[in-house]
Amino acid sequence: MNLRLKKIYIENFKGIKQLAIDFQEKTIISGQNATGKTTIMDSFTWLLFNKDSEGKSDFDIRPNDREGDPIDNVVIKVSAVLKADGKETLFTKTQEQNWVKKKGSEVSQLQGNINKYEINEIPKTEKDYKAYIEELMSEELFKLITSPQAFTSLKWKDQRTILLKLVSEVTDQDVIATDEKFIVISQTLQEFSVDDLTAKAKKALKELNKRQAELPARIDEASKGLVQADFSECEIQKADLEQQIRKLEEQETSAAKAGEAIAQVNNAIMQKQFDLGELKRTANEALISQKREIQRRIDDAGYAFSGLIRDCERIEKEIQQKEELLESNRTFREALLKNHKEVQAMQMDPNNLCCPMCNQTLPVDQGEIKIAEFQANKQKSLEDIVKNGKQTATNIGNLEGEIKDLNERLDVCKANKIEQNKKKTAAMEELAALPQQVELSDNPKYQFLSAEIQKLENQVREMGTGSGYLNQLRQKKEELIARLDRVKATLIGKENNQRVQARVLELQQEQRTTSQLIADQERELFLLEEFTKAKMDLLSSRINAKFKLVNFRLFETQINGGYKETCECMVNGVPFSSLNTGHRVVAGLDIITALQGIYEVSAPIFIDNAESVNDFNIPDMEGQLILLKVSENSGLEVEV
Repeated sequence: MNLRLKKIYIENFKGIKQLAIDFQEKTIISGQNATGKTTIMDSFTWLLFNKDSEGKSDFDIRPNDREGDPIDNVVIKVSAVLKADGKETLFTKTQEQNWVKKKGSEVSQLQGNINKYEINEIPKTEKDYKAYIEELMSEELFKLITSPQAFTSLKWKDQRTILLKLVSEVTDQDVIATDEKFIVISQTLQEFSVDDLTAKAKKALKELNKRQAELPARIDEASKGLVQADFSECEIQKADLEQQIRKLEEQETSAAKAGEAIAQVNNAIMQKQFDLGELKRTANEALISQKREIQRRIDDAGYAFSGLIRDCERIEKEIQQKEELLESNRTFREALLKNHKEVQAMQMDPNNLCCPMCNQTLPVDQGEIKIAEFQANKQKSLEDIVKNGKQTATNIGNLEGEIKDLNERLDVCKANKIEQNKKKTAAMEELAALPQQVELSDNPKYQFLSAEIQKLENQVREMGTGSGYLNQLRQKKEELIARLDRVKATLIGKENNQRVQARVLELQQEQRTTSQLIADQERELFLLEEFTKAKMDLLSSRINAKFKLVNFRLFETQINGGYKETCECMVNGVPFSSLNTGHRVVAGLDIITALQGIYEVSAPIFIDNAESVNDFNIPDMEGQLILLKVSENSGLEVEV
């Protein structure tokens, strides 16, 4: 596909009001900054793909006035003649504002923009328009071969994906053919991939290293099981301790008999103390019941007192409301009396007996009608005032009676409140006068039980401290048994030493075997890494062979010796990011040349900031060149 831009016509697009350009194989457009050079690129990509030259679809294409505000009600239009493999086609795209006057509104409101499309002056739907352009060339490929910055502006992963599509796959057999050392893994590679083998080897190496790291601690732990002791001396200690324990057991038997007698007396004391407690509990039950009854009366009086307080507050509030209403009626009655006097004193205004048009005195009959109407209205007002006055007087009498009744109820409520408070106080004084518990010192049964307990306690004291002595014997025996257990544990270690020594030798042999397995896995991993590197080098050489000036670093070595995927454009060993603007453009043109050759397509190449590139550095290109240069020209100049 050979695509050429023959003509373009721009109207009301961004800062360009009207512009038409005829293009040749090499067209130079120059002018000062902000004169519209980049706008030409933006209009062309907007025409084809509804995006600006940087690939943004949300850019503003409407022209602005001197204050920077968008200019409404102008049609934006871009037309271009494209020649594809000798066939010329006219593409036209316009944008109009959609103004809508809503129901009930006198002002139209902007409801967005409407794009219209034509091919060879035949209207098309947006879908058909896009499909026609897609048949010529995909948007992604068009961008890559029309802008030197397009490819290098992609994310490195996207660049790498495109580059890998440019060459055929590098097979394992291709790599094996480069070095004989890879023959040893050729058979395995027929069944498993390099990644699978590497993952398997890394997993095995990780487990082996973990095992190797654990073995010294396990050997050390097993060695700790070796008992270092004089076993002959332990046998002598064992016999001596067993003899001491037997003597203590004989003494313990004698002391236990005396302890049993003391225990029987203590049990009798406990039973007498229980009987004494039961006597106290029974004697105090009547006192507790009496206290409970008095407390109930205190609570009842308290609840009644609280209820009467609330009743008094409610009656006082009701009296206050009635008094406020009474005062309001009295004030209203005074106003009615005053109004009655004012109405009685009202006289007919003489002016009302004159014609409002000519100001002459009305005829007698009309005057009498006016006077009669006045007297009737006056009499009606006086009757209404009297009626309202009587009703107000009735209201005042009713309210005064109600207030009197409420005050009487309030007096009764206050008297009841005082009475309940007196009941509560009397009950509290009665409760305070009661003793804390019943005095039993004069009770014969209480005196008998107390004497019996005292007698038994004296008997225990006379029998001595047999239980304490017995506890001393038992404690000493437990200490000797603990010492004997430790000696026996040491003697058991004599039997374990042989098994421990055998286990230590077994772990040491496992340590040597694991070291050899780790070395084998490390050799296999190294060979796999070498194989991966050789494959990457072969792949890189095939891709870089597609380019004349640039080359790509597709892998980088990590600190641990492994390889990490990347994609960095280089020119003579210098990273693309470190190049100046001119060399970046030249590198981009080299990439476009390679892509044109691979995909067998060409399209107009826009070189923005072309003033940064010397003419002799621009290579011969298959595609049409459009150079956008900054110059001292106040307007745009086109040179072909």
